[in-house]
Amino acid sequence: MEKVDPHFELDAPDKVPSRTRVFTVPPRVLIDNNASGTYTVIEVNGRDRPGLLFEVTRALTQLNLQISSAKISTYGEKVVDVFYVKDLFGHKVAHEQKLADIRTRLVEALADPAERKAAKSGSVAAE
Repeated sequence: MEKVDPHFELDAPDKVPSRTRVFTVPPRVLIDNNASGTYTVIEVNGRDRPGLLFEVTRALTQLNLQISSAKISTYGEKVVDVFYVKDLFGHKVAHEQKLADIRTRLVEALADPAERKAAKSGSVAAE
């Protein structure tokens, strides 16, 4: 059986240009500690693309969050994904700096990969 590397497969350029690229859906991250008694609820909104769910869940796990459940929804070119998470100790995420880190990292994950590459190469050229 052949092994598949998701990083390689998802980083490959599109063989067929996507018509959804003409739609702009600004990335948005909402974090709510009041919607559940035991979980921090994180809602992410953005433009759908191959590998987006992989990027978002990888970001959450790299932030040491346990995803207990998720509701994944797609409306045309827009995704609205809701994750119920806890920290490594099984508690809601309450620390303000951690919440800010979650927002920042998820907005990065929601960004278009082409825009991320352009921003990285632009920041390197500016240095």
